[in-house]
Amino acid sequence: MTSHAANAATANGTTLDTTYANTTNANTTNANTTDANTTNSSITATNTANLTTIPASTANGESSGSDGSPPEDCLSLVLDNMTSQLTTFKHFLATPAMDTTLHNKLHNSNGLPDKNIAALAAKAVDVLHEVQLMLQPAQLILADHFLGFESTKCLVAAVSLRVPDLLAEHGMMSIGQLADAAGARRDRLGQVMRLLHSNGIFEGDADMGMYKNNFRSELLRSDHWTQWHNWVELYGNQFYDIARGIPASVHEGTIRSAAQHNYDTDENMFTYFQKQGWVPLLHRTLGGGAVAQAPGIVADYPWRELGNKILLDVGGGGGGLVAALLRGNPSLRAGIFDLPAVIEHTRPFFQDGGQYGDIAGRVAQENLVGGDFFVNVPSHEVYVMKWCLHDWLDPDAIKILKNIRRAIVPGEGSRLIVLESIMTGGEMGRLSRYGDINMMMTAKGQERTMYEWYQLARDSGWKISKVHKLRNAWVSAIDMRPE
Repeated sequence: MTSHAANAATANGTTLDTTYANTTNANTTNANTTDANTTNSSITATNTANLTTIPASTANGESSGSDGSPPEDCLSLVLDNMTSQLTTFKHFLATPAMDTTLHNKLHNSNGLPDKNIAALAAKAVDVLHEVQLMLQPAQLILADHFLGFESTKCLVAAVSLRVPDLLAEHGMMSIGQLADAAGARRDRLGQVMRLLHSNGIFEGDADMGMYKNNFRSELLRSDHWTQWHNWVELYGNQFYDIARGIPASVHEGTIRSAAQHNYDTDENMFTYFQKQGWVPLLHRTLGGGAVAQAPGIVADYPWRELGNKILLDVGGGGGGLVAALLRGNPSLRAGIFDLPAVIEHTRPFFQDGGQYGDIAGRVAQENLVGGDFFVNVPSHEVYVMKWCLHDWLDPDAIKILKNIRRAIVPGEGSRLIVLESIMTGGEMGRLSRYGDINMMMTAKGQERTMYEWYQLARDSGWKISKVHKLRNAWVSAIDMRPE
């Protein structure tokens, strides 16, 4: 510890057990027996004590230098204290006891994260990212953007070589063993793995050339129930190519999307994908993503309030959302409204022996309805719509919402549950911004901010009753009620 940190650690009679906080030895008795709450209190006290070593005028943002800025030694003191505290926190989080807690509360891919821990972690990540932006050289930030394609393609290479599968099968492997098993060049695979390891994917010692899976790379196994490896293949290849068209698509007067520019076609992306034979990969990817996000959608919205009503999924496609909701809510019934061709494809899934035969009794065949939501929508009390409105800009989205508003059967529980992304700032909101660009470059659509959702609801005859955050899902549940 620095002298500042050492002084702070004993301020006010409170001592931080730095031996415990800095140990990474799994056999250290303290790591397995120290009470986490006591240690947490000690860290909190240390945090407060460290701040007392920074002059109050500097902590309050007051200037004290001749040029109107805080003196240089104050900045050094702030950075020194921050580094010391962050190092202590990092080592504490890396202890075996806390590592297990992090896994169980935050990173267990077979369950949902603890709501409180996830919220606190998100705040910490956002603050740390803001500090990074303050401190990193500008050219490094720029390099992350103009060299970002390297990370994408290195991940594609690792997944295509089945590296996560091999490490899952064999455990820790040397780069030589891994290259031999994958049929790859040792030198180049070593370079790829070094970059991915530095980005937090895979664990091990890059200098020694030894690697194993971590909780992130485990998600990329081909047999993992979340099937995230499909996203690497689709987005790291087809969508990667589509992005080449972004610069041309943003010029004033341009009508074509980035996808249309890149492929030099006026066909929509789905038609073009179909001709290229890419639709099965698209369906596998989106379907796998829906399965991975379903637990949070089922758990974090009060679906039981709907009782035994019929929930109509507008634009429900192959029925995956309906199946997940009905399996999690035994009294709920459902139907699907989509284009006629889609409904005819989906209908057998909800018959005896079909993919969703176990819930077929709660999805009546007459509630599988073909049509066009730009024309009209069947009348029901409750509707759900997932990842539909982001395909459309506001004028078309308003048409869809108005048609549902006209069709809804009035009642105390009447509602439309919109499952869509809400664009937010901060590092933890970056996925919503990526999604916005994805919609722009493929479907000429958009994601929306909370303010834009309120505007959209108001302009189409709805009011937003509540927004439910959904764990491990890229969408929120926007509860709309008829105005």
